[in-house]
Amino acid sequence: MTQRFYMAGNRLLTHILFWIGYVFVYTGVHAEGEDGLWVYFRIELQGLPAAMLVTYVNIYCLFPRFFKPKRYIAYAASAVVLLFTAALLNRILIERFIEPQFFPDTTYYEPIFVWYLLFKGMVWFLAPVLLFTLLIKAVEHWVDQERIHQDTRREKLAAELNLLKAQVHPHFLFNTLNNLYALTLQSAPAAPQVVLKLSELMSYMLYESQSELILLEKEIAHISNYMALEKLRYGDRLDVSLTASGETEAKMIAPLLLIPFVENAFKHGVSDEMDDVWVTIDLKVKDGWLSVKVENSHAGGENRDSKNNTTGGIGLQNVKRRLALLYPDAHQLSHTKEAAHYTVDLKIRM
Repeated sequence: MTQRFYMAGNRLLTHILFWIGYVFVYTGVHAEGEDGLWVYFRIELQGLPAAMLVTYVNIYCLFPRFFKPKRYIAYAASAVVLLFTAALLNRILIERFIEPQFFPDTTYYEPIFVWYLLFKGMVWFLAPVLLFTLLIKAVEHWVDQERIHQDTRREKLAAELNLLKAQVHPHFLFNTLNNLYALTLQSAPAAPQVVLKLSELMSYMLYESQSELILLEKEIAHISNYMALEKLRYGDRLDVSLTASGETEAKMIAPLLLIPFVENAFKHGVSDEMDDVWVTIDLKVKDGWLSVKVENSHAGGENRDSKNNTTGGIGLQNVKRRLALLYPDAHQLSHTKEAAHYTVDLKIRM
């Protein structure tokens, strides 16, 4: 829907003030000689109906029918016809009605089809009105298109974010519930901890992450809960480490933006082929930048750079796209694979 701006929220008042301004501006622009401003004010007032005809036909008919759908030749031809029609009606109105009725002593009969006067009315008086109103509508249309583009972009981003929020890795959830079941059967003291961590994890994903931005500390706590569950799942064969330093207080970040890299580290870094596996995460906020380094062991056989690679179920390319949408020109992402470990470096300007 087109968004219009009216003075004091009143459409009629806006139009009245526009036409008052038009008359006074045109009086000042066209005033010349020694006749005085009153004479030129009267001339502009007489030409006001023609200017209004051009304005409203252009705004409500020609622009939406021809210019907006980019039928420019048809618009130009229709605009010339409109200008000629308005100039002709203006001549008829002034010569046959206004001047004989209101100024009978100072006027004289003149033919309607004086081509010089018609052409002057079209080019000098009415064409600027048409071009000005065209400019207004073109700018208004551009603003509308830009707003629609921004809305579409936000909706696309929201859809991608909602997709990520909806992703709970089935394998992770399945194994976590199995571990919980086993611990419950054994009456193990770790069972309540698993329930608590899983509850906090799901609460964050379902409720707290609905905002566009969330406290960085909550995102870190979510990552910590995820890592704690993975540690309970794999036991002593998994070594995990999470450190956060710097100015993390009161910093905001898009929710669930970091967890795909963490989940990916566990997915590819905890291999059944390896006895001792590890994942380390280092977060630091300094000088307005958030630096995140995620490192994990790997068996050396996987190619994590392949097109079929997935990050938290949505794909590395999707994460890159989200970063580009959320932090355009405000992030750096790199990843390196070495003999026994894989590293992801992410920097975000906050």
